[in-house]
Amino acid sequence: MPKITDHDGSAQRRFLRYIVTIKEKGLHIKRHGSLHLIKDQDDIWYVWPYMKYSKAQGSDDEDAVRIRKFWRFMDGSRRYYPYFYLLYLRAIRQVLWITKWFGRVELVTVPRSDPEKENPVAQICSAIVREESFILATMIDGTDLIRRVSPIVPVHRGGKHTEAQMAESMALTRPLKARKVLLVDDMVFRGTTISACKNLLKQAGAKRVVSLCLYGYKREQK
Repeated sequence: MPKITDHDGSAQRRFLRYIVTIKEKGLHIKRHGSLHLIKDQDDIWYVWPYMKYSKAQGSDDEDAVRIRKFWRFMDGSRRYYPYFYLLYLRAIRQVLWITKWFGRVELVTVPRSDPEKENPVAQICSAIVREESFILATMIDGTDLIRRVSPIVPVHRGGKHTEAQMAESMALTRPLKARKVLLVDDMVFRGTTISACKNLLKQAGAKRVVSLCLYGYKREQK
Protein backbone atom coordinates (compact mmCIF):
# COMPACT_ATOMS: atom_id res chain seq x y z
CA MET A 1 0.00 0.00 0.00
CA PRO A 2 1.36 3.49 -0.81
CA LYS A 3 2.06 5.73 2.12
CA ILE A 4 -0.94 7.86 3.07
CA THR A 5 -0.06 11.52 2.71
CA ASP A 6 -1.78 14.86 2.40
CA HIS A 7 0.76 17.26 0.93
CA ASP A 8 -0.91 20.54 1.82
CA GLY A 9 -2.23 19.35 5.18
CA SER A 10 -5.69 20.76 4.42
CA ALA A 11 -7.54 17.49 5.15
CA GLN A 12 -5.80 17.17 8.53
CA ARG A 13 -6.56 20.77 9.44
CA ARG A 14 -10.20 20.37 8.47
CA PHE A 15 -10.44 17.20 10.49
CA LEU A 16 -8.85 18.73 13.59
CA ARG A 17 -11.43 21.55 13.45
CA TYR A 18 -14.22 19.10 12.85
CA ILE A 19 -16.50 18.41 15.82
CA VAL A 20 -18.60 15.26 15.54
CA THR A 21 -22.13 15.75 16.83
CA ILE A 22 -24.80 13.07 16.98
CA LYS A 23 -28.17 12.68 18.66
CA GLU A 24 -28.65 10.06 21.32
CA LYS A 25 -30.48 7.02 19.89
CA GLY A 26 -31.39 5.21 23.08
CA LEU A 27 -27.91 3.75 23.59
CA HIS A 28 -25.23 4.68 26.10
CA ILE A 29 -23.13 7.60 24.80
CA LYS A 30 -19.74 8.36 26.27
CA ARG A 31 -17.98 11.53 25.17
CA HIS A 32 -14.20 11.92 25.07
CA GLY A 33 -12.63 14.92 23.38
CA SER A 34 -14.41 15.87 20.18
CA LEU A 35 -15.85 12.42 19.38
CA HIS A 36 -18.99 10.85 20.78
CA LEU A 37 -18.64 7.10 21.04
CA ILE A 38 -21.80 5.02 21.31
CA LYS A 39 -21.56 1.76 23.22
CA ASP A 40 -23.72 -1.06 21.91
CA GLN A 41 -23.98 -4.48 23.49
CA ASP A 42 -21.11 -6.99 23.58
CA ASP A 43 -18.26 -4.45 23.86
CA ILE A 44 -19.02 -2.81 20.51
CA TRP A 45 -18.28 0.91 20.14
CA TYR A 46 -19.25 3.01 17.16
CA VAL A 47 -19.17 6.66 16.18
CA TRP A 48 -22.42 7.30 14.27
CA PRO A 49 -25.82 5.64 13.86
CA TYR A 50 -26.13 4.14 10.38
CA MET A 51 -27.98 5.99 7.62
CA LYS A 52 -29.17 4.26 4.45
CA TYR A 53 -27.35 5.46 1.36
CA SER A 54 -30.67 5.96 -0.45
CA LYS A 55 -31.65 8.56 2.17
CA ALA A 56 -28.31 10.33 1.77
CA GLN A 57 -28.58 10.85 -1.97
CA GLY A 58 -29.30 14.42 -3.00
CA SER A 59 -29.14 15.75 0.57
CA ASP A 60 -26.76 18.42 1.89
CA ASP A 61 -27.33 17.33 5.48
CA GLU A 62 -24.08 16.79 7.41
CA ASP A 63 -24.90 13.13 8.12
CA ALA A 64 -25.79 12.52 4.47
CA VAL A 65 -22.57 14.08 3.18
CA ARG A 66 -20.56 12.01 5.65
CA ILE A 67 -22.15 8.68 4.66
CA ARG A 68 -21.47 9.45 1.00
CA LYS A 69 -17.82 10.09 1.86
CA PHE A 70 -17.79 6.81 3.76
CA TRP A 71 -19.08 4.75 0.82
CA ARG A 72 -16.61 6.41 -1.56
CA PHE A 73 -13.85 5.60 0.91
CA MET A 74 -14.98 1.96 1.04
CA ASP A 75 -15.01 1.92 -2.77
CA GLY A 76 -11.31 2.81 -2.69
CA SER A 77 -11.30 6.59 -3.21
CA ARG A 78 -7.88 7.75 -1.97
CA ARG A 79 -9.25 11.27 -1.67
CA TYR A 80 -10.89 10.42 1.66
CA TYR A 81 -8.05 8.35 3.17
CA PRO A 82 -6.55 11.24 5.22
CA TYR A 83 -9.99 12.05 6.67
CA PHE A 84 -10.75 8.49 7.73
CA TYR A 85 -7.16 7.86 8.81
CA LEU A 86 -7.45 10.62 11.41
CA LEU A 87 -10.98 9.58 12.36
CA TYR A 88 -9.97 5.98 13.02
CA LEU A 89 -6.85 7.13 14.87
CA ARG A 90 -8.85 9.31 17.22
CA ALA A 91 -11.50 6.64 17.80
CA ILE A 92 -8.86 3.96 18.46
CA ARG A 93 -7.07 6.14 20.99
CA GLN A 94 -10.35 6.90 22.77
CA VAL A 95 -11.37 3.24 23.00
CA LEU A 96 -7.94 2.35 24.41
CA TRP A 97 -8.33 5.11 26.98
CA ILE A 98 -11.87 4.02 27.91
CA THR A 99 -10.85 0.37 28.34
CA LYS A 100 -7.64 1.34 30.21
CA TRP A 101 -5.60 -0.88 27.90
CA PHE A 102 -2.00 0.23 28.36
CA GLY A 103 -0.20 -3.04 27.54
CA ARG A 104 0.17 -5.00 24.34
CA VAL A 105 -2.94 -4.82 22.16
CA GLU A 106 -3.35 -6.42 18.74
CA LEU A 107 -5.28 -4.32 16.24
CA VAL A 108 -7.31 -6.73 14.09
CA THR A 109 -9.64 -5.84 11.22
CA VAL A 110 -12.72 -7.70 10.02
CA PRO A 111 -12.18 -9.01 6.46
CA ARG A 112 -14.38 -7.77 3.63
CA SER A 113 -17.22 -9.95 2.42
CA ASP A 114 -15.44 -10.33 -0.94
CA PRO A 115 -11.81 -11.45 -0.43
CA GLU A 116 -10.89 -10.16 -3.91
CA LYS A 117 -11.59 -6.54 -2.94
CA GLU A 118 -9.18 -4.24 -1.17
CA ASN A 119 -9.98 -3.49 2.45
CA PRO A 120 -9.55 0.27 3.05
CA VAL A 121 -10.15 -0.17 6.81
CA ALA A 122 -7.30 -2.69 7.04
CA GLN A 123 -5.03 -0.39 5.02
CA ILE A 124 -5.84 2.54 7.29
CA CYS A 125 -5.33 0.53 10.50
CA SER A 126 -2.05 -0.94 9.29
CA ALA A 127 -0.82 2.57 8.45
CA ILE A 128 -1.91 3.82 11.90
CA VAL A 129 0.11 1.12 13.68
CA ARG A 130 3.12 1.86 11.48
CA GLU A 131 2.99 5.67 11.46
CA GLU A 132 1.77 6.30 15.02
CA SER A 133 4.22 4.03 16.84
CA PHE A 134 5.28 6.93 19.08
CA ILE A 135 1.69 7.25 20.37
CA LEU A 136 0.60 3.61 20.10
CA ALA A 137 3.92 2.03 21.10
CA THR A 138 2.41 -1.27 22.30
CA MET A 139 -0.01 -1.73 19.40
CA ILE A 140 0.56 -4.76 17.17
CA ASP A 141 -0.52 -4.86 13.53
CA GLY A 142 -3.03 -7.71 13.22
CA THR A 143 -4.76 -6.55 10.05
CA ASP A 144 -3.61 -9.74 8.32
CA LEU A 145 -4.80 -12.06 11.08
CA ILE A 146 -8.31 -12.91 9.84
CA ARG A 147 -8.90 -13.69 6.18
CA ARG A 148 -12.04 -14.49 4.25
CA VAL A 149 -11.78 -17.96 2.70
CA SER A 150 -15.09 -17.77 0.83
CA PRO A 151 -17.16 -14.74 -0.24
CA ILE A 152 -20.49 -13.94 1.39
CA VAL A 153 -23.31 -11.50 0.67
CA PRO A 154 -23.04 -8.56 3.12
CA VAL A 155 -25.99 -7.80 5.37
CA HIS A 156 -26.58 -4.32 3.93
CA ARG A 157 -27.10 -6.01 0.53
CA GLY A 158 -29.61 -8.50 1.87
CA GLY A 159 -27.32 -11.27 3.10
CA LYS A 160 -28.74 -13.41 5.90
CA HIS A 161 -26.09 -15.62 7.46
CA THR A 162 -25.88 -17.39 10.78
CA GLU A 163 -22.89 -16.91 13.03
CA ALA A 164 -21.76 -20.46 12.21
CA GLN A 165 -21.87 -19.73 8.47
CA MET A 166 -19.88 -16.55 9.03
CA ALA A 167 -17.28 -18.45 11.04
CA GLU A 168 -16.91 -21.03 8.26
CA SER A 169 -16.18 -18.25 5.74
CA MET A 170 -13.18 -16.99 7.77
CA ALA A 171 -9.92 -18.36 9.12
CA LEU A 172 -6.91 -17.18 11.14
CA THR A 173 -3.65 -16.87 9.25
CA ARG A 174 -1.33 -17.14 12.29
CA PRO A 175 -1.34 -17.28 16.11
CA LEU A 176 -2.26 -14.23 18.18
CA LYS A 177 0.55 -11.99 19.39
CA ALA A 178 -1.41 -10.38 22.26
CA ARG A 179 -4.19 -11.40 24.67
CA LYS A 180 -6.10 -8.14 24.22
CA VAL A 181 -7.62 -7.49 20.80
CA LEU A 182 -9.19 -4.37 19.34
CA LEU A 183 -11.37 -5.56 16.46
CA VAL A 184 -12.05 -2.82 13.89
CA ASP A 185 -14.67 -2.80 11.15
CA ASP A 186 -16.52 -0.30 8.97
CA MET A 187 -20.05 -0.88 10.30
CA VAL A 188 -22.16 -3.26 12.37
CA PHE A 189 -25.75 -4.29 11.67
CA ARG A 190 -26.83 -7.53 13.34
CA GLY A 191 -23.38 -8.16 14.83
CA THR A 192 -23.12 -11.64 13.28
CA THR A 193 -19.76 -11.06 11.59
CA ILE A 194 -18.20 -9.40 14.61
CA SER A 195 -19.46 -12.19 16.89
CA ALA A 196 -17.97 -14.83 14.58
CA CYS A 197 -14.64 -12.98 14.55
CA LYS A 198 -14.70 -12.64 18.34
CA ASN A 199 -15.26 -16.38 18.76
CA LEU A 200 -12.35 -17.14 16.40
CA LEU A 201 -10.10 -14.82 18.37
CA LYS A 202 -11.15 -16.19 21.75
CA GLN A 203 -10.60 -19.74 20.55
CA ALA A 204 -7.10 -18.62 19.56
CA GLY A 205 -6.44 -17.37 23.09
CA ALA A 206 -7.71 -13.78 23.29
CA LYS A 207 -8.79 -12.87 26.83
CA ARG A 208 -10.90 -9.88 25.79
CA VAL A 209 -12.03 -8.51 22.44
CA VAL A 210 -13.42 -4.98 22.09
CA SER A 211 -14.90 -3.87 18.76
CA LEU A 212 -14.88 -0.48 17.09
CA CYS A 213 -16.87 0.57 14.01
CA LEU A 214 -17.64 3.86 12.35
CA TYR A 215 -21.34 3.12 11.86
CA GLY A 216 -23.67 1.08 14.01
CA TYR A 217 -27.27 0.01 13.69
CA LYS A 218 -29.35 -0.10 16.87
CA ARG A 219 -30.16 -3.68 17.77
CA GLU A 220 -32.47 -5.17 20.37
CA GLN A 221 -30.69 -5.87 23.63
CA LYS A 222 -30.42 -9.53 24.58
